[in-house]
Amino acid sequence: MGSKQAQLNTTLTLKQCAEVFRVGVQKARGVGSMLGGAGAKLTGNDQSGYFTPTNDSPFASLDDDPPDFMVGVFVPKFAGGGTGNGTAVHMYVWDRGSSRSVELYAPHSLAGGMHARKLITKVAQAFTDADPKVQVAAG
Repeated sequence: MGSKQAQLNTTLTLKQCAEVFRVGVQKARGVGSMLGGAGAKLTGNDQSGYFTPTNDSPFASLDDDPPDFMVGVFVPKFAGGGTGNGTAVHMYVWDRGSSRSVELYAPHSLAGGMHARKLITKVAQAFTDADPKVQVAAG
């Protein structure tokens, strides 16, 4: 199992970051994702939608800098979409006063790297569109 990530530093507010994430995910969904999601709904395997990521690690209580806001979304894939296959994209935001630190994270299976990379790239691009001075580092 692997993951794709991006780290951003932006002057957007927490609320603006949430909206940019939502818009970025919508733009990232192509025709294949729409068809895969429709197939999943028809077969009763729809897992798409937003969620709040959880940290179930036994070491979570040691985190001295938890995010101020976090959200995830499950985006269906075309291949196997009818069975509920897709990729989750997480966004974690820390309010640093005059700026926000944002981490985008998409875990994936051996075959899901391309879909995860596309989603992370499109969401990061939405931040660049909303804040031309955003600093982006791919992980």
